[in-house]
Amino acid sequence: MKFLPKIKKFAFNATIIMVTSFLLFEVLYRFSVIDFYKAETAHLNSEADLEHTSVDFLVFGDSFSATAKEINYIDKLRENNPETSFVNVSVPGIGIRQVNTFASSKIKKHNPKAIIYQIYVGNDLTDVDHLWSWKKFSIARNVYWGISDYFLSLSYLNHKLSVFRPRVNSRTYTMATDVFKPEYYDQRTIRFLNFDTAYFNNTLMLKTPFASRYDAWLDEMNTFLETVPEDIPVHLLWIPHCSQINSYYMNNLNALGATFEDAQTIQASNYPFLAKAQQDLQAYQNVKHINPLSVFQVNDTSEQRLYFANDPHINNNGNVVLSDFLQSELRFE
Repeated sequence: MKFLPKIKKFAFNATIIMVTSFLLFEVLYRFSVIDFYKAETAHLNSEADLEHTSVDFLVFGDSFSATAKEINYIDKLRENNPETSFVNVSVPGIGIRQVNTFASSKIKKHNPKAIIYQIYVGNDLTDVDHLWSWKKFSIARNVYWGISDYFLSLSYLNHKLSVFRPRVNSRTYTMATDVFKPEYYDQRTIRFLNFDTAYFNNTLMLKTPFASRYDAWLDEMNTFLETVPEDIPVHLLWIPHCSQINSYYMNNLNALGATFEDAQTIQASNYPFLAKAQQDLQAYQNVKHINPLSVFQVNDTSEQRLYFANDPHINNNGNVVLSDFLQSELRFE
């Protein structure tokens, strides 16, 4: 037992060092002291893209905008507009709170003439306030989501560690299958529906508890928009959830256990989430809302689906339709 005091002292000192290091890391992340997402940016842009001292479009987004180069709608816009410069700083798995840690530094660095901020209505509200249920989720997931709402750097660490995490139902396998099969479906979606079968309905309709999550999201969006100089146009690009497109996707989600209260309202062009944001952000004269929902609805057919059969992301067809739509919505020299 003579070693017990030494063991206690070592454990105490190790704990102090770990806590101090983590708090320091959190400060570095929140204030973007270094470019934590440099590798992701390098992957989405050429050296020539990043060398521009003033780009035409600076793009912020999540996995919808950070997908593979051969699919990405931003790269399709690049191909169609070779005289227009784009810098894409999108990162898979992040939300508006993480974007706000580096938005100011990216805007100063790339001096954009216009900004595209991509919103995904399927999970942006939970990115600002994670789900929580001791009955529906594991202790580890509850603890991670609970702590990460206060310590943003945890989401970065989780993002980096995900490359080492084995996945039984991997996204690659999920996206490689063109036929809907419940056993292949995206596990994150399944997790949302296990929490609440009306998850997507309540998100799009801003029902409880997503009305309060919307308020938190709006505060973060205001922070982002106040970071942007008033003379820089901001295009808020609203990516629809697949359930909003037509009965094919909604029926697939029903087969997974999802419930929808009012399909007509959800699939209307002025669905509650978007309509409320348009109203609440109307004071920003430099903001334009870009809503491709009706274009997606027209172009999604049994012969040409715009979303993956077993994942809520848009496929190559969807990215083509989106890039063509943006071509008509944005100004190119």
